[in-house]
Order: sequence, then structure tokens, then C-alpha cells
Amino acid sequence: MQLSNIIQVGKLLDRPEFATYITILGRPIVSEIIRSTIDQYKNQIMETQHSVDLDELTSQITQQLHFVMYEKTQPVINGTGILVHTNLGRSPIHQDIWDQAGETVCRYSNLEFSLIDGKRGNRMGMLNRVIRAYFGAEDNIIVNNNAAAVHLILKTFAIGKEVIISRSEQVQIGGGFRIPDILEESGAIMKEIGTTNITTLDDYLNAITENTAMVLLVHQSNYFIEGFTEQVDPKELRKHLPEHVMLVVDQGSGNQSPLLRDETTVSYYEKLGADIISFSGDKMMGGPQSGIIIGKQEYIQKIKKHPMMRVFRPGKETYALLETLLITQMNDKNSTVNRTEWALKQPLSWHKSLAEELAQKIGHNVKVIKSEFLVGGGTTPKAKYPTYALEIQSKQSADDLLTFLREQPTAIIGVIHQGKVLIYPISLLSSEYDYVAQVLAELKDAQ
Repeated sequence: MQLSNIIQVGKLLDRPEFATYITILGRPIVSEIIRSTIDQYKNQIMETQHSVDLDELTSQITQQLHFVMYEKTQPVINGTGILVHTNLGRSPIHQDIWDQAGETVCRYSNLEFSLIDGKRGNRMGMLNRVIRAYFGAEDNIIVNNNAAAVHLILKTFAIGKEVIISRSEQVQIGGGFRIPDILEESGAIMKEIGTTNITTLDDYLNAITENTAMVLLVHQSNYFIEGFTEQVDPKELRKHLPEHVMLVVDQGSGNQSPLLRDETTVSYYEKLGADIISFSGDKMMGGPQSGIIIGKQEYIQKIKKHPMMRVFRPGKETYALLETLLITQMNDKNSTVNRTEWALKQPLSWHKSLAEELAQKIGHNVKVIKSEFLVGGGTTPKAKYPTYALEIQSKQSADDLLTFLREQPTAIIGVIHQGKVLIYPISLLSSEYDYVAQVLAELKDAQ
């Protein structure tokens, strides 16, 4: 009898072991994995000449499906002590904000419809007013991320023209995004000034020509320079730039909080007279991934009319979430909807109490230790804030323990410090406390 008559995809798909996988992954994907595993199994049989064992084959298929399950976008628990974790979805969106915005997003809405006259409306709607109230500036526009914002600004104002940028600000962020590459791709001419550690006002002013479109100040994001350094005061730079040269700021994080050390606020640049400022809507704001561009109306209007604006504009979910988030924060300064800002306000005694409370629930296997947490997401790379962490006491190696935690029904992501696995309560959501405590309490039985 031929193997194809014994091993059939259709029959295997109907086995109860695969029902859950079909529900979660989709029948076509499960079918594809079954088919590819069958092909491998057939080759294995031909080489070893042993008989068909359907239980063995089912086990191999299940293993492959299990691996694919890890690829699916799913919740994880951030125990790393990094609040804005780029690899873990950056800032979590508060459930209340998501639910409120969902009332609009999950129905038809007036996204581009005027309820006043029944004609086509402005896609930004009231969000334009909300952003002006929160950040200032004459006008604003939203795109799908801050990289797109920088690219669109350059495309609008600097094709074939010079853009002056300090050598210390030619940064590369995650995923290989490099400022010099973006400048080149946009058609702008990069004019590098200064040195790695020192850039003076004269460096900027001496580089200006009739073909200079702008000075671009870029947030250094994920690194810092210490020692013999000098950077230009943006106020002095603004004061001395000639009229034909724009001052454009890639602020980066969207920070408006004075609590974040060494991180200049968006409003600071707006008040000193920057022509355009761009920043992320998700990092320090705790909103959806987006790029927000604010500035003088004459410049924002040109950006809005650029042909590439339609390419970079976000979906209705982004508008609804940003509008709901910012209105909530303006109405309640003590709101917890911006988790990062809320965390920075908590006294050290709160950090210690939370860690001790979790340790008590666990009962064993953990030790409360002093440590530090980071904001993350390319903000304030040298700023660390005091907190307390849970040091897991285990006979397993640190690497094996991290793997064990990742393999939980909801993965728990920890870090290794001095050979021990740490879980940071400050980066856990309150809804996750009991689950983490339960997993760690049962750890002794799993060893």
C-alpha cells in the first residue's frame, strides 16, 4: 500500500489534537504545516524503512504547530523594567482608552464627513484642536510614525536643498533606520557640521548658504556622549538663523512631562519658535503608533498638500485613540492612561511595597532587591530611576529559567542580571500581578 493512502492531509486535519490549532491559526495554515510535515515524515520512512506510526507523525505535526503559535501576535508580560519596550509593543494603550475609541472605530463614523453641512469633512476633525490645546503650535498633522514624519518634512521642503545637521545627531535607531539615509532618499543634501562631541553656534551659521533649506535637530535617541562636549542652545540657534532657513526638530519621544530627566519637552521647542517639530505618538504619550507634526501653519499646510501625505496618513483607529487619550489627560492630570508618566510619579516607597506584596504572594523562590528601571523606547538613554525587583531563586540556569517563563500560556519576559533572573514589578500591569505571582509560586514544582 502506498504511503499516500495511509497518510492523508484531510484525515489528519480532522483529528481532535489539531482542533484548537485550527481555531487559532486558521485551517489553511494548519493544512500547510501538516502537508509539509508529512513530506518530511515520508522521507524519514524511506530512509529508515520503518513502518508508519500515526501517533509519531501527529506528535511531529503538533510540535511544528506549537512553534508557529509563538509567531502569532499575542499578549506578553513585560517584566524587564523597561517601560517603553520597542520589542514588546512600546507603550501599552490603556484599556479604558481602547474601549472608548472602540465605540467609534467599531461603527461607521464621521471620519471624512461634516455633520454640520453634510459634505465631505476634514479627516483630522477635532483632533487638530486637541493637539493644539495639548502641545501648542498653530497647526498639526498626523502620519503613521515619526520616521514617516521626518521623511515627509524633508520631501516637502528640502529636495535639492541643503539640510544642516550636527555629526553627533546622525543617529541610527532600531531596524537600521539611519538619518543620513533618510536625508539622501528624500532628495535633500546633507551638510554635516561639528564633531562627534562638539558642535557650536558658529558651526551652524558658517554652514548656511542661499541653498540651505533648514537646520535639522535630531533627538539622539538611544545613546549619549559624556565628557568634553558642547551642544548649541536651540534658543540661540533660533535667534540667529536667517529668515530663509527653517528650524526643524525631530523631538522623538513626544515627551511633555518635566519628570523625565534630560528629555526636552515638545512645548519647549514650540515656545522657542521652532518652525516644525515631529515626534512619536506612542512612546511617552502612551497612544497608538503614529507621527505627530506640529508647527507654523504655513508649513503644516504645505505638508498637508504634499502628494505623499496620502501614503503616510494613518487609519481611523489612530485618530480616535489619540483624540480620546489626549482629552482624558487634559481633563485629569492624575490619570493613569499614560502609564509611563504615571510610573514616574510613584514614590520609591510604592515600588518597594509592590515588590514586597508580590514576594509575599509567591511565598518562596524570590528575593526583593534594590534596582533601577528605564523609560526605554529611545528616550533618556542615560536616565535610570530607582525601583525594586524580584530576584528569582532557582536551581535552573538563568537561560533555562527565561525559557520556562517565555513558555507559559502568557509569556513572562524577564532579564538576567549577575547570573540571576529578575522580574520588575514596575513594568507589570496591575491585571498581571496575580498571574505572575502564581507562575513564580509554582516554579518550585516545575524544577
